[in-house]
Amino acid sequence: MSQGNVLQIIIIITGIFLLCVTTTSLARRKMTESFCITWGLISVMIILAGILLRPVGWSKYVSTLGMMLVLIVIFCVIYVAYFLSSKVSELSRKNQELAIQVSLLNQENERILERIEELTGVEKRKI
Repeated sequence: MSQGNVLQIIIIITGIFLLCVTTTSLARRKMTESFCITWGLISVMIILAGILLRPVGWSKYVSTLGMMLVLIVIFCVIYVAYFLSSKVSELSRKNQELAIQVSLLNQENERILERIEELTGVEKRKI
């Protein structure tokens, strides 16, 4: 098996793994739908690139050690980007939950102020 075929298999496996991780994170609600769609499209493009691109002559220009270094850097970039999008999704979900809680607290505050107005007859202040 040539080095080009090994690279092609690594690219395809990376795309499949990324698609599985994206689907799992959507099922566990760790990532929002928009990020999952984006990562799904990226993983499909990686799979298609692995299938369609034939890196047969790359060993003439890049050594095996150099290619391994490039692959490690690419995997690290993909991991960091995925980690950041996961954290942004988590923060946006928490932000949405906080907005709901603030809305409920405001509604409860209004009810309490109305009840105080009924009991005391004093008009409530506008905040």
